[in-house]
Amino acid sequence: MNNLREIAQKFNISEEFAVYENVEMARRFSFKVGGRTPLLIEPLTENALLKALNTLEAEKIPYFILGGGTNIVFSDTGYDGVVISTVKLNNIEEMPLNENKSSGDQVVLKCQCGTLMNTVVNFAVKNSLTGLEEFCGLPGTCGGAGYMNARCFNREISDVVGTITYFDKIPGKKDVSGGISENPQFVRKTLEYDKTMWSYKISPFTGTDKVISSVEFRVKKTTDSGIQQRAASFMKERVEKGHFKFPCAGSVFKNNHAFGKPTGQIVDELGLKGQTIGGAQIAPWHGNIIINRDNATSKDIKALVEFVKEQVKSKTGFDLEEEILFY
Repeated sequence: MNNLREIAQKFNISEEFAVYENVEMARRFSFKVGGRTPLLIEPLTENALLKALNTLEAEKIPYFILGGGTNIVFSDTGYDGVVISTVKLNNIEEMPLNENKSSGDQVVLKCQCGTLMNTVVNFAVKNSLTGLEEFCGLPGTCGGAGYMNARCFNREISDVVGTITYFDKIPGKKDVSGGISENPQFVRKTLEYDKTMWSYKISPFTGTDKVISSVEFRVKKTTDSGIQQRAASFMKERVEKGHFKFPCAGSVFKNNHAFGKPTGQIVDELGLKGQTIGGAQIAPWHGNIIINRDNATSKDIKALVEFVKEQVKSKTGFDLEEEILFY
């Protein structure tokens, strides 16, 4: 803990960070559950984010990257380390697709990792740019969407992504005795879109230490005045599906085409809608949404997820895979 206080002081004297101590975290997650963290920092620039990562690596202090907090169930006991929030990294820049030659009606939106996807969609619609309408109302940030290859209404982030800038952790060097002589260090890299590296809700970043700092989306200029209505129709469908009725994370489980039907339908056919454990409940209106109905804890949500998996496995033989992450 003393080391964390020293780190807090180090970040506090820098003008590159907003620093908060002993932070109640539940309000920062869409499920509205979770304990405290002793230190939360908000880098104000991408360079500051890189500096934070390397400082914490050098000090061997555990850290956790927080984007929109929309796909995460945060532990009731909190996190005994540093939470790095990307909330201040929210700039959007419109650029030509190719700076050296005409790209016609195609342009790029370069978005910092903490930019909310819904903010990006609204920016695009306002500026007559099409290609992102299906993501209207998608909770979470550009960084999170890129990390998990978010999918909405049969459209994936990989359908519109271009270049991604990220920080990659280089392993520490070993000395002649096999010990580590230098700490691991993050370095800035870029990744151009390659179809072979992306699949259903999987990106080149999923399950890695790589930290996305910005995402470029490929969109097109349009004179179609209907894009606002199109975007609004997807938001309307989210509302009608009950995504915003109670604190939740949207879909809890991935769909699997091998099952022959959506996961929500499987849960519904097993009569599990409305099932509760503690304050957590399978939404009465949708089998693939778990809600915080009544002051749920992360333990309640975890138990309900495991219950659903066990029921589906025992009665259908299917193994469900979570979309949400537990920390």
